[in-house]
Amino acid sequence: MELMETQQGTEISRLTPARCNIYIISRSGKSIIIDTGIQSDRARIKKALERKSLKPDTLILTHSHFDHASNAAWLQKVYGTKIVVHISEREALAAGDMPIPGGTYGITKRLTTVGRKVTSIFRYEGCSPDIVVDTFMDLSELGFNGYIMHTPGHSPGEIAVVIDDEVAFTGDSVIGTIPGSPFPPFADDVEELMRSWKKLLDSGCHSFLPGHGKPVTREELDDDYRKRNKQ
Repeated sequence: MELMETQQGTEISRLTPARCNIYIISRSGKSIIIDTGIQSDRARIKKALERKSLKPDTLILTHSHFDHASNAAWLQKVYGTKIVVHISEREALAAGDMPIPGGTYGITKRLTTVGRKVTSIFRYEGCSPDIVVDTFMDLSELGFNGYIMHTPGHSPGEIAVVIDDEVAFTGDSVIGTIPGSPFPPFADDVEELMRSWKKLLDSGCHSFLPGHGKPVTREELDDDYRKRNKQ
């Protein structure tokens, strides 16, 4: 599904309906896929790539939770896709075992408590990343005007991808499933998350594409950020 094209001509699509939003950005024959969904999404990803005649050069994982990273090893093996992840989650990706985050609401706190007792269902095929990021990475070497920045809070190694200073892919730092609130139901460190929201707003982007749900506008993110920082 075509989402948008930036003013500088970068094409942005959501690749296929999946457990998480899987995006692909294309420009001048280069392509980057962002996140991968779960293993049962694999056939749909393959069909979508074939339909668009795409071979993803690079995979950027916003973080290493199972619903975002379970097809990373497959993409690496089948398509030769290079994998980018934050340095703090390199070992979790290699093990295919990233602890689920804490809940931010009463019900999600209870879900986390239960989920941490059945960790085996959240494991996936691990792989070694080709590139690790710390605080910042310029994407010009991959053929794009943009960068990766560290935006922890949901997970220790959460990263955001900023393209053409217009659009930010936020992973689970921002959610588009709850009308009127981009605040995620799960996060390991809410105070750190708020600092990451400030980074996202300071990027100047006007659209934030989350790991789950619909795009979030700058106005929506800024409004919720201001409300939460008055508490």
